[in-house]
Amino acid sequence: ISRFFSTPLLAMLSDNSDKMIPSPPFCHLNGISSNDGNSAALSLASLEGLIVKMEDRRQAAYDLSRQVNKALITCRVALGEGGSVISGESDHEKELQRIMHLVLNNEETTGTASATPEESDKEHKELPPREANLSYRIEDYIRYRSFCHFLQTGRLIGPSAFASSDFQINDEEYLAGACIGLSRDLERYALGRATARDVHSVQLARNVVSRILEQLMQFDFRNGPLRRKYDGTKYALKTLETILYELSVTSSTDAVHTNNDDTDPTLPDAKRMKIDADEKKTAVVKSEEDKSIIPVDEMLALQKRMEQRDESREALIKRCRDAQKDSKNAIFAIHRGNMDQAEKLLKRAEDCITNDLMPIVKKVPSLRSSGCFAGVLEEYVEGKLFYQWMLPTNSKEEISIGKGAIVVPSGVLLSPQDFAHLQVDPGEYLGGLCDLTGEVGRFAVQCGTVRDKAGVQLCLHTNVSIRNAIEGLTRVPSPVGKKMSTLRFSVEKIERILYELSLVEATGRKHFKADSIRGMDRDENVKIDDDM
Repeated sequence: ISRFFSTPLLAMLSDNSDKMIPSPPFCHLNGISSNDGNSAALSLASLEGLIVKMEDRRQAAYDLSRQVNKALITCRVALGEGGSVISGESDHEKELQRIMHLVLNNEETTGTASATPEESDKEHKELPPREANLSYRIEDYIRYRSFCHFLQTGRLIGPSAFASSDFQINDEEYLAGACIGLSRDLERYALGRATARDVHSVQLARNVVSRILEQLMQFDFRNGPLRRKYDGTKYALKTLETILYELSVTSSTDAVHTNNDDTDPTLPDAKRMKIDADEKKTAVVKSEEDKSIIPVDEMLALQKRMEQRDESREALIKRCRDAQKDSKNAIFAIHRGNMDQAEKLLKRAEDCITNDLMPIVKKVPSLRSSGCFAGVLEEYVEGKLFYQWMLPTNSKEEISIGKGAIVVPSGVLLSPQDFAHLQVDPGEYLGGLCDLTGEVGRFAVQCGTVRDKAGVQLCLHTNVSIRNAIEGLTRVPSPVGKKMSTLRFSVEKIERILYELSLVEATGRKHFKADSIRGMDRDENVKIDDDM
C-alpha cells in the first residue's frame, strides 16, 4: 500500500481508523480503591458452601418426594384392582414402606433425626418444618394408610398408630391426610359401592365422615391449607348422604328406612314411652359406637395441642411487630442522623428477638419458617447493616444541611458471622443485604443534594459490591432472586446521580466543596447560592 499512497495520507487513514473504535466503558468508581478504609468490601465465600448444601438437601427432598408419589400410585392401582396391598405383604407395599422409612428418618431431608427410645416414650414431640414438599407427600401416605385401615376395620385410624421411633408425623399432616383426605377418598369409594348397590358399605363411609366432621367442627382453624381443605369434608358428607337417599328412593333392599312412629299422636302412651326408652338405649349405643369409629380421646388431645400452638403463634406475631417496628424506626433515625437513638432501638429489637421470640420458636420449631419471624430477622439485619455502614469513622466528619446533618459513613458491611448469635439463615441475611441497597440509594440522593460526589461514589461502590457478591454465588435462595431486579435498579439510579453531578460541573455552576465543609459544626447552616 505504501507504494500507492504517500506517508501523510497513510497517517490520516490510520487516524480515521482509530476514531472508528469506541472508548471502553466509563468507570464511575475511579478514585475509590477496594483497599480504601471508607470503601465497602464484601465477601460471601462463607455462605457459598452453606447455600449449596441447603439447595442440595432441598433437591434430595424433591427426589424422595417423587419416589414416594410413584410408590403410592402403584399401591393405589394395586388396591383398586383387587385389594392385594392391604395385607402389607406385597412387593409394592414393601417398597412403599422402605421409601417412607428413608424419608421419615433422613436428617438431611426432614431436618429431624431418628427419635431415641427416651423421646419415643414422650407423649408428643414438636417437629421442625420438612424440606421441600415432603410434608404433602407424607399427607398422601397417611391418607392411603387411613383408607386401608378403614377397609380393614371400618374405623378411623388414630394418631397413635403413627407415633413410633420409625414414624414421626405432626398434627397438621394427620388432620390433612387421615381426616380430610380420607373423607374425599370415602366419597369416591361410596360412589363405587353404590354402583354395586352396597348400601352397608356406603353407610359405614357416611358414619366415619360424619364423625370426622363433628370433631373438626370443634377446631378453630386459622387461615391456611387446613382451613381451605376443611370445607371438602362438608362436601364429602353431603355427597354421601345424597347417595344414600338416592339408593333409598330406588328401592334398594338394604336401604335405610326412618321410623317416625314416635311422632304419631294416635299411639298409646305406653307404646310412646317404650319408644322413648328404646331411643335412650340407642343413643347410648351410638355414643359407644362413636368412640369406636374414631379415636375421640386422641382427637381431643390433638385439638388441645393445636390450641396451644395457636397461642404461641399469636404471641410470636405480637412480639414480632414490636421488634420489626424498632428496626424500621432505627433506619429512619439513621437517615435523620440520630445514631444514638438508632443504636438504642436496634439493641431493643435484638433483646426482643433473643429473649422473647427465640424461646417461642424453640418451643414450636414449625414457627421458625413463619413469615413474621423471618421478616423481623430480615428487617433487623437490614437495620444493623445500615447502622454499621453509616457509623462514621470520625464523629466530627459530617456535612451540614440546614439544621440536620449527613455523617460521613465508614462504608463497612457486616458479615454473616456477625449475626450468628441470632441463627440468621443465608436467605434472611441476603434479603437484608438486598434491602440495604435501597437505604444506601436514599443516602446517595442526600449526598447528591449537597454535591458530595465522593459520597455518591461510595454509595455506588457499596451497591455494586453487593450486586457482584450475590451474582457471584453459585445458587441463591428463591426470595433473594426476586429482589435482584430492585438491586440492579438502585445501581443504575446512583449512576444517573453521578451523571447529573457531571452536568452541574460542566455548566460551571457553584456547588458545595464536599472536602471543605466536612467537619463543620452540626448547627451551622450552609448557604446555597441562587444559581445552583
